[in-house]
Amino acid sequence: MADGKSIEPRYLNRLLTWLEFNERVLQEAQDVSNPVLERARFLGIFASNLDEFFMIRVAGVRQLVQEGTERIYPDGSSPAELLARVTARVRDLAARAASAWSEGIEPALRDAGVRLLVHGDLEEREQKQVDRGFAREIFPVLTPSAVTPALPLPHVTNLVLYLAVRVLAPDGTERLAIVQLPRSAPRWISVSTKAPRFVLLEDAVRQNVGDLFEGHTLLEAVAFRVTRDADFAPEDQDSEDLMGAVEEVLRSRVHGDPVRLEIEDSASAPLVEELMRALELEESAVCRLPRPLDLRFLMDFARLPSLPAPRAVPWPPQPQPGIPPGEGLWGAVAQRDILLFHPYESYEPVLRILRLAAEDPQVLAIKQTLYRTSSSSEVVRSLERAAENGKQVTVLIELQARFDEERNVNWAQRLEDAGAQVLYGLAGLKTHAKALLIVRRGPEGIERYAHVGTGNYNERTALDYSDLSLLTSDEDLCADLTSFFNVVTGYSEPLPWRRIAMAPLGLRQRFLALIHREMERSTAEDPGRIRAKMNALVDTRLIDALYEASAAGVVIDLNVRGSCLLRPGVPGLSETIRVVSVVDRFLEHSRIFEFGSGADAEVFLGSADWMPRNLDRRVELVVPVLDPLHRARLSRILDTLLADNVKGRELRADGVFVRREGRRKPVRAQEIFSMEARERAQRPPDPEEGAFRPIRRAPQRVEPPTL
Repeated sequence: MADGKSIEPRYLNRLLTWLEFNERVLQEAQDVSNPVLERARFLGIFASNLDEFFMIRVAGVRQLVQEGTERIYPDGSSPAELLARVTARVRDLAARAASAWSEGIEPALRDAGVRLLVHGDLEEREQKQVDRGFAREIFPVLTPSAVTPALPLPHVTNLVLYLAVRVLAPDGTERLAIVQLPRSAPRWISVSTKAPRFVLLEDAVRQNVGDLFEGHTLLEAVAFRVTRDADFAPEDQDSEDLMGAVEEVLRSRVHGDPVRLEIEDSASAPLVEELMRALELEESAVCRLPRPLDLRFLMDFARLPSLPAPRAVPWPPQPQPGIPPGEGLWGAVAQRDILLFHPYESYEPVLRILRLAAEDPQVLAIKQTLYRTSSSSEVVRSLERAAENGKQVTVLIELQARFDEERNVNWAQRLEDAGAQVLYGLAGLKTHAKALLIVRRGPEGIERYAHVGTGNYNERTALDYSDLSLLTSDEDLCADLTSFFNVVTGYSEPLPWRRIAMAPLGLRQRFLALIHREMERSTAEDPGRIRAKMNALVDTRLIDALYEASAAGVVIDLNVRGSCLLRPGVPGLSETIRVVSVVDRFLEHSRIFEFGSGADAEVFLGSADWMPRNLDRRVELVVPVLDPLHRARLSRILDTLLADNVKGRELRADGVFVRREGRRKPVRAQEIFSMEARERAQRPPDPEEGAFRPIRRAPQRVEPPTL
């Protein structure tokens, strides 16, 4: 307290600003200007995001409260205060999501001819069809589990739908059982071959669940699901058997403590109370919601090609002109860096250089990091093929990529079986860097080709995430990557880098140095300039440096997708700082960092957000973009994102994101990027832009980048 007034916190709260991000996802589901199937997809994304938030973030805070841990978050909240605020906020968002479905999306689908019906609304022939399907396909799979004082509640699997069933026995005794819905069955069941008419799985089971309890009278059957704590990591990350430790984590996650019970709002009070007692949950952890629960299914449902409802106009990936077909890619990368902007531009060149490397007899070795890959990864298949062809293949695979551990364990085993050398990085650190290095014998000796990106090597998410790829044969950068792989796979001490910066070995210090450099250069007539794009900004040391730079007059524009602790626009603290967030069709995932302005600006891309975990506890890479045309392109990308007044929101000092007003001409960044990619693909390559200029070795007169 000072002069009777409370002191405003220096930082916002990470969890609450993340909920602000997910609210913006929900706003897309509520926005009637979006096609209805696009709104449905966003509602599914919102629900999926919220599940992970509970499994990781809420579970962690709840554990601190239960343990009585005395901890104060950067915004001044205690764990108990934060849990109460998060609970209230989530209840509001969950209610709005349910309303978005029942009052907006479902009626709009119905108007378009798409019907999601309950059993009682079906025509008689459709009811009989569902009942026959239940008897033939579903009934044999179901197994009711009785719940009595002598038979406590059996284990309820994380995020799986169940029916809680109350029945009346012939002797007048009420009994309770739970029935797990079959996980192998589709969530929606088509009831017509002529029209898009569906019934949800839980309604089909509910209608026929009495068949499981012969001789009993059905009193109540309501759907519920449980969210469990999934924030586990190997206790011994230095373990020689890291794969075994990760497999143990997967087993532990299945049995994590419950943190949320979602149940249909038609459930009777005694039933809810009995489930609460059995799960050892307090009232604040119970969410009573209207049907249907678990709206994640809408992500896949909205993709059904047969639905006649309006959907978003496709923005397919475009080829980049000037990239020759087939093996001509080697020569193109040898002559000049290639910058790709996904998903507006195709991910095919990244996949192709791997395919070429796997088959090219001149390729000697491939080194690559893998964090998250697709379930049918073409990247992994190329690495397998390369190993089978006798090439030296080294893959640094991150077994602890949360919720992808099992998939990565399987890929690791497959790669080892193919003959690849599979390593798991530095003890105690997750490897989050996105890097590929190819060693090839060329006409004049050994050549090296590299790819560095902001996104995972995942051809599926490359269609949904906005990311950047840099294909290069720059000798200095490739030499750095050679040293990088030696550091993370062996005992090599890091050499002074020529190009790259690496976390946790100095990346934070380099960012701080660049911020302070802009402070020193800044004058009233020519203020310094910092612009950055990232997924999250929660590192207080970097935020403090930005506050200090703002006080020195540096103009700072930030594009932050999710959590942001920085409070912009506060007099005397952050007056020159602006924070913008864009939520649109593609998930904003790229990281761009720009220091300075005009021709002197230094621009970087990489894998690291400004978070303590990225800077201190993960292996990350950030690289400079050397080509002036590519630097200018990244600068234009920042310009467009910061100007977005259609899907963009601006962060206020109180932590609320608001629509940007006062701009008449609509600017939608992702639409502009898609349009530019199409125009670029259709016109002949610009002679200046497409001219090949050797960059195998940087001219000596060029000063090396600061980062």
